[in-house]
Amino acid sequence: MIFPACRPALVALLLLLPVVSFGEKFSQADLEQIREELGVNSYTAPSIQLVLKELNALKPIPFEKAWRDLPETTPQDRARLALSIGAVIADGFLTVTAEKQSRIEPVGRVLLKLAKGLGVGDHVTKHSRSILENAARGHWDDIRSELVRTQAEVEAALLGLKDEEMAHLVALGGWLRGLEITTSIVRENYTPERASRLIQPELMNYFLDRVSTLNPNFKKTKLGSVMEKNLREIRRLTTKPVNTPVTPDDVKQVRELVREINTLIAKGED
Repeated sequence: MIFPACRPALVALLLLLPVVSFGEKFSQADLEQIREELGVNSYTAPSIQLVLKELNALKPIPFEKAWRDLPETTPQDRARLALSIGAVIADGFLTVTAEKQSRIEPVGRVLLKLAKGLGVGDHVTKHSRSILENAARGHWDDIRSELVRTQAEVEAALLGLKDEEMAHLVALGGWLRGLEITTSIVRENYTPERASRLIQPELMNYFLDRVSTLNPNFKKTKLGSVMEKNLREIRRLTTKPVNTPVTPDDVKQVRELVREINTLIAKGED
């Protein structure tokens, strides 16, 4: 939902969308301001950059334990496409954090293919190209910036198409894949302190609220029903009294629950 107070700024910015190149003309601070003025901010659609923050805090990364095969097919429905874009951006952050040069090119290419399927390929092409060029040079900070800009520009393009729900699903897809990655890492090297990073009640409540307001037709699909059920169970497992740790078994269960969701997103099963 975009709040009424944001509407004048939203209209003005949407008029600029056809001629604005976010990746080239705006700094990171500018991008955050644009997200805020469009009504897409850390409260209404958290940046997938949060995944990068968590990964940095959990170093060293057992990359192969957290990696997955990238989606081979392009989903036919827009909801799954948006979720997939977010997930692949999170895969990009995993690759960048581990500095796996050979894996970043597939991420860039899959990201572009998914964006084209969603109708926002033009807004991702230059970022995909830049990701590949910077990977060849080992410029990891620049790749991180391009991934953040990719989400911001995809969101702006979707809002320009008056497709606010899809912008929220990009963020949700990134968070879901990020949760699968972080639970894999924590499970590999468990400590109560590392596991405590899985306790994110505000984000859990936000995403459950988003899922509850999705299109009724999507909610009737296997993905829609499993997503809502599993997210509620994840919230239960990670909602702990003060000074009560998330146990190794909790981490394992959360990983299995979120992996089930992500598998349905990637495989396109109804």
